Amino acid sequence: MAQLKGCFGKRVIASSLTEVIVATSILLLVFGIAVITLNNIMVNTVQNDTQNLETKIEKMMYQYNNNQLKIPSTYKDKDELVSIEKIKIDGVFFIEFSIKNAGIKKEITKRIFANESN
Repeated sequence: MAQLKGCFGKRVIASSLTEVIVATSILLLVFGIAVITLNNIMVNTVQNDTQNLETKIEKMMYQYNNNQLKIPSTYKDKDELVSIEKIKIDGVFFIEFSIKNAGIKKEITKRIFANESN
């Protein structure tokens, strides 16, 4: 035991209670800011994610190109309003695919040239 005291016998100077409280509060503040920042990033990522809507539009475009879709068409799927319309812009016919999501308040619209067979 005496050998351990000799090896590790250096005195450790203790901190005062005020220093411990200040250090703890600084650590809590830093971790609090980090948690709030990460939460904000996650919420924004979820709200701005439109990949699901774009996938549905791509699927509808594929169905239209393979003559599996009736035009015009409008339907409601859960909290999404889906519309497919034939429009004319400057003498050129387009098919407009649109999805409005009420939950995340986003709208995605894409247009393609209309097939002559439809």
